[in-house]
Amino acid sequence: MAQFAYKARTDEDRVITGRIEARGVSEVFDQLASKNLSPILVEELNFDGSVKGESFLSKFSRSMKASTGKVHYKQVVFFTRQLATMISGGVNLTRALDQLARNESANFRSIITRVNDDISIGMTFSDALAKHPQAFNTMFVSVVRSGEATGALDTVLDELADYMESHEVLKGKVRSAMMYPGFISVFITLIIIAIMWKLVPVFQDMYAGMGGKLPLPTQILISISAVIQKYIVLVFGALIGSVFLFKYLLTVEKFRRGFDEYILKMPVFGDILTKNILSVFCRTMALLMGAGTPMLEAIRISSAVTGNMFYGDKLETVYDQLHQGEMFSASLEKAEVFPPLIVQMVATGEESGKTDNLLRKAAQFYEREIKNTVDAISSIIEPVLIIVIGSLVGSILIALYMPIFQMGKLLK
Repeated sequence: MAQFAYKARTDEDRVITGRIEARGVSEVFDQLASKNLSPILVEELNFDGSVKGESFLSKFSRSMKASTGKVHYKQVVFFTRQLATMISGGVNLTRALDQLARNESANFRSIITRVNDDISIGMTFSDALAKHPQAFNTMFVSVVRSGEATGALDTVLDELADYMESHEVLKGKVRSAMMYPGFISVFITLIIIAIMWKLVPVFQDMYAGMGGKLPLPTQILISISAVIQKYIVLVFGALIGSVFLFKYLLTVEKFRRGFDEYILKMPVFGDILTKNILSVFCRTMALLMGAGTPMLEAIRISSAVTGNMFYGDKLETVYDQLHQGEMFSASLEKAEVFPPLIVQMVATGEESGKTDNLLRKAAQFYEREIKNTVDAISSIIEPVLIIVIGSLVGSILIALYMPIFQMGKLLK
C-alpha cells in the first residue's frame, strides 16, 4: 500500500489536506468521493513522507515556500507548553489559542489565528494544525490527533513539549560537535588562501632577483600562489559553487542515500550521528505510542524525523515486516542496524505492555552517551586543531624560507 498526500474541497467549499493509504490514485479518488471530498491535488509519497519523483525545481520551490513563513522551533515549543498548561487548567481551546496568539510574532500569530478560525467552523484541532506545516510538522499533528481521540489533549501536549525541549537540546549538542571543526576548516582555508595571495608573492619577487634554482617545495608553493593570484575570483567562485553543488546533490536520491550511509562511518562523528538517530527514533516512537498513535503510522513518522535515508530504508523494511504480522522486536533485529539494547528493550516491552516507557529509557541512555562523547571531544579537539593549524602554516613558512636556509649554508 502506497501513501498519498491530498488537497481536497469539502461541500462547504473549504480546502483541507491529509494523507491516505491506497493501492493507486484511482483508489484515492474513490476514498475521497466516499467522504464527499473533491480532489484538487493528489501526490504519491515516499516512505519518509517526501513527494515521490519530485524534480529538483519542485523541491526547491517547495523548500522556499516552507522557509518563507517558517516558525522558529523554540516558539512552537513555548507555545505547546503554554497551551498544555492552559488546557489542563480548564481553559477552553479556542480561548487559549486567542490568548496565546496575542504574545507571538506576527507570522506565528497569523497561523494561530487561522487555526482558531478553522476550529470555530467545526474543523478538528489536528486538521487545522495540518494546514500549517511551516509551524507544525507531521509528528506534532499526529500526537495532537491521538490526544483528541483519547480525550487527553493536555497530557499529550505536555509530553510533546517535553519531547521537543529534549530534542532541541540534543540537536544543539550534536550541531556544536559538528560545526566547530567545520568552522575551523573554513578558517584554515581562508588563511592559506590569504598567505598564498599576499605573502608568497613578496618572497617570489625577492627570490627572482637572486637567481639559482629554488627548492621543489618552494616551487610548488609559488606555482599554487600564481594560480590563486591569477584566478582568485574563480577560486572563490569554485568554493561557493561547490557548496551549492553539494546542496543540489543532496536532493538527488541516490547521492543522498550514499552520503547518509557514508557519514555514519566517519570516525567519532559517525558514532555521534548514529546515537543521535537512535535516540530520536526511540523518543519519537515512545511519544507516539504513548499518545495512542498506531504503530505503523508511528514507524512512518519516526522514519521522517530521523532525517537519514539509510535508517529510513531500514525502517521501511521494519514497517513491511510489521505489516505482515512480524513482532516489532523481531523486525528491528532483522534490520541489523538497531543495537541489542533497543531490540531487548522492545522485546521486554512487548511482554510487559510498556514498550513506550522502555523506548524512552533507551532514548535517555543514548542522550547521555552523546553528552559524554561531545564533552570528551570538546576537551581534546581544540589542541588537535591547534596542532593541525600550526602544522599547515608551519609547512608553508618552511617552504618559503628554504632558499634562505640554503643560502646560509652556502655562505658558511
